[in-house]
This record gives sequence, structure tokens and C-alpha cells, in this order.
Amino acid sequence: MADTKITAEQAEKLLEKTRKILRANTYDKTGYPWDGYTMIFPAYGRFPGIWNWDSAFHAIGMIPYDMSLAKDQVEGFLKFQMDNGMLPDVIFEDGRIADTYSKPPVMAYAAMRVFEASGDSEFAERVYPKLEKNTRFWERERKGGELFHYDADRSDGCGDEEYLKRVCFETGWDNSPRWDGGKPQNLWAVDLNCYMVMTYRAMSKLAGAVGADTSEWDKKASELSRLIEQRLWNEKLLAYTDYDFVKGEYSDTLTPASFMPLYAGISSAEHAANMEKIAKDHFMPGMPTVAYTDPSFEIDAYWRGSSWLNVAYFAAKGLKDYGFDETADTIRNTLLCWVYNDGEDVHENYNPVTGEGLCAARFSWSCVFVRELLENF
Repeated sequence: MADTKITAEQAEKLLEKTRKILRANTYDKTGYPWDGYTMIFPAYGRFPGIWNWDSAFHAIGMIPYDMSLAKDQVEGFLKFQMDNGMLPDVIFEDGRIADTYSKPPVMAYAAMRVFEASGDSEFAERVYPKLEKNTRFWERERKGGELFHYDADRSDGCGDEEYLKRVCFETGWDNSPRWDGGKPQNLWAVDLNCYMVMTYRAMSKLAGAVGADTSEWDKKASELSRLIEQRLWNEKLLAYTDYDFVKGEYSDTLTPASFMPLYAGISSAEHAANMEKIAKDHFMPGMPTVAYTDPSFEIDAYWRGSSWLNVAYFAAKGLKDYGFDETADTIRNTLLCWVYNDGEDVHENYNPVTGEGLCAARFSWSCVFVRELLENF
């Protein structure tokens, strides 16, 4: 079925399934740390709390269905912003907070999407100062030289093993082969720097809505876009890859993150054409979290080969935006067919060979990206 196009009837069934799951994964009682906001959790019975980039994705997913709920996902999480501007990773139901590391900076992008859809300038006024503070955190605490890197707090005296775990958690790609060198904090990560371009653009849009100056954000978005093209293009692989700014070496690991410059719209036409070849040679049809051809590829190993809908969507959408319709549509249809064949579930990730659902059965952000694949592609 992966080679066939999803029909209108099948698409509606998929949308209905995702709506039901998102509603079922919504907290409906008071008494939680985020009291005053109605929040969505990742998956029933598996993740008791609210997660950082999950909440941003959930906001995007609720835009067509419940704008008030979409706004809550942004504002409810911003409630827990730390004094230094960082957004923590998790707020658990019992009040514990995972606050020694963050998650990829996508909250400003989500807030921009909510604002663009709602036109609510009061929402923009409420969130802009907090998002500006968060952007300053990334600039102050996560910039190594010209570009951005992931890191974590170890002021509590944690050992090297715990520190490495924290940094890996901040990336959102927990056990990815991207980090097998053991020092992800030394990498200019392709996806992170593209997220920061998206953040700067979002801040410009929100600044305009509140009457603030947009020129700083526009300039930074343009400059960072130029640096990504200049610093993160690996001539050996003819692909975007992470770069170890301490060793002065490019990574040889190809993942969906390599396609983020296409999603951000900053890739040159020549580089984009090379990336389409990379997609056809190494990632078809399921856009796994590491290339099918990579020695570290494992079928069911979380971020070491499973297909995750969020990063697969970014890659496929980037290819689509650059006009590589056949390649992009094949990935899209493959993913949607896997989800369609998943019964009442939409899994956390999928077996990149068979399409079998893996890990949590009714995963909220997977539902969000089913909708993105259907309605924003």
C-alpha cells in the first residue's frame, strides 16, 4: 500500500483517528502543576506530565480543532520558564521538573503558527517577552563560536556519564548514532541551527505583532542561514552533517536532520539536489532516523533506525518545497499508509522496514504530524 496515494476517505479516517487520540491525551482535571491551562500529554499511561517540544508540536496540532487549547500548549509550558530563560524538558504530574537540560527550540515557531492562524495580538503580547528571554538563553548558553550546539547543566557536580545523558536528552534524539562520538556538546548540530533560524523568523513575526523592532531578528536569521550553508555542508558526503567544532571534523552520520536546511528554506538549489540524491540512495521509503545504509542502523532501537513522524515530516516537506515531488510523495505516502494500517493507534515511531508500530501506541505528536502530512504538505 506504500506506493499508493492516500484517498480522501482514508485521509478523513486518519484525521478522525488522530483527533480522538489527541482528545483522549488531554488533561481534563485541575490540581496539576499547570493548573489554569489544559495540557496534552504524550501518551496515556507512558508519560505522566508535559514535555517541552512535545507541547510545541501539540500546539501546532490543535490549531485546526481548538485554538484555545493550542494557545494553552504554549502558555502552559512557558509558565515554567526558568530564571535564566531556559525552558525545562519535563514537568511531571507530581511537580518534579527535569530542569538540567532543555529540548530543541521549537516553541517560538509553534507560537508563531498559533498567532498566524488566530490573529490574536494579545496572545503574541503575552508570549513574546518569554520567548525573547528563551532566545537569549540559547544565544548565551548554547552558542559555541559562530553556530549553536546542545549542552546541559552540570552545576550539581554530576559525573561525565550523567552529563552526557543530559546533553543527549536535550537534543531530543536520545540514543542517536549522531552522538556515538561521546561529545554531542561539541557538535554544531544541523537541526538545532535550523531551528534557531526558524526561531529568529518567528520572533520577527511576533515582534511585528507587538510593535517591537524586527530588524535584529531578520538580520540574525539571514546570517545564521548563511553560516549553515557555509559551515555545515560536508563536501565529502555532499550532504549537510553535524560538525565537531573542537576537532574540526564533519560527522559521517546521515539522518533526517541533514534535510532540515531544506525545510527551513535555506539550502541552495545545488545542495538541495544533492540532498534529494541522498534521500533516494539512503532513506527510501520510510525516512528512518539514520540511513538504511549506515552500519549503526537498527530496525527497532528508538532513534537508531526507527521512523519518527516529526523528523521524517520535516525531511519530506523540505524535499517537497524544493520541487522533488516524487521522492517527497513516496516518503509521505509510505508513512501515512503505515499509520492507516495501524488500527486504532498512531504509534510513537515505526519499524522502517515493515511499517509496524513501535513503542507508545497512541502518541500525541505522531498524530500532529499525520495532520501535517495530510494538510500542510
